[in-house]
Amino acid sequence: MKIKQVEELVGITSKNIRFYEEQGLLTPERAENGYREYHEENIKTLKKIKLLRKLGVSVEEIKSVLSKSISLEECLENQMLSLIHISEPTRL
Repeated sequence: MKIKQVEELVGITSKNIRFYEEQGLLTPERAENGYREYHEENIKTLKKIKLLRKLGVSVEEIKSVLSKSISLEECLENQMLSLIHISEPTRL
């Protein structure tokens, strides 16, 4: 699948897809002509990235989840704690 098809299917711009590739979150295969070839596993990864980004998870944290340095559960727990911390009023 070409990047345009992926862009339409997942709802992520080709610019962002390339950025995620540069960050090491995604590794599409290359065809003989050098074009990126995306497969079902890449689509699943992009959908996971999209969801986590919507939840405010950083690219670095997503990288840790995808490399299995931390679990998805731990990542979401960290994000929840971060959001709770941010929303708490400062007490003087």
